[in-house]
Amino acid sequence: MIENFEVKEFTHETWADFDALFGKHKGVSGGCWCTFNLVSSSQFNKMTRDERKDLQHQLADSDQSCGLMIYDAEVPVGWCQYGPAQNFTRLERARAYQELSIPDEWKPKWRISCIFVDKHRRREGLSQLPLKAALEIIKQKGGGVVEAFPFDIPGAKRPSYTGSVKMYALEGFEEVARLGKITVLMRKRV
Repeated sequence: MIENFEVKEFTHETWADFDALFGKHKGVSGGCWCTFNLVSSSQFNKMTRDERKDLQHQLADSDQSCGLMIYDAEVPVGWCQYGPAQNFTRLERARAYQELSIPDEWKPKWRISCIFVDKHRRREGLSQLPLKAALEIIKQKGGGVVEAFPFDIPGAKRPSYTGSVKMYALEGFEEVARLGKITVLMRKRV
């Protein structure tokens, strides 16, 4: 529990809540269903919205899902996609990432890729909650180096689905490198 909100990991038991939250927002971000970082570019581009939703459902049913849900009075209001680094290899395929010299002691064990809050609950400061919850769960699971890839969009009035650099900095993440025009690699040891 975080500040009167309930946290549940994304599993087959919470599939209906994930479906309700994402379905309410048409799969979020153009019908992504939070699959963008779980598959290759070509796979993602070939998939329909329904196929992306089905992929998440299959992952939840097989206990291979990556994420957690935030609830307020049993209503899902937020989401964070996080998991073992090897589940998000798309994030390290970027040329700028591959050019980094990352010492072994800073190789990631975990990655956080997306943070989402119900559009009807925005401007309440809830976007920090899924991030805090993910970090708590990561710590309970043995911790390690956590990477995140927030967007730094000049003039943006609210964080994108990646969360903001400021959000991660408030949780102790440090900026490692700029990976392109808007993507920032941030890192923390939990």
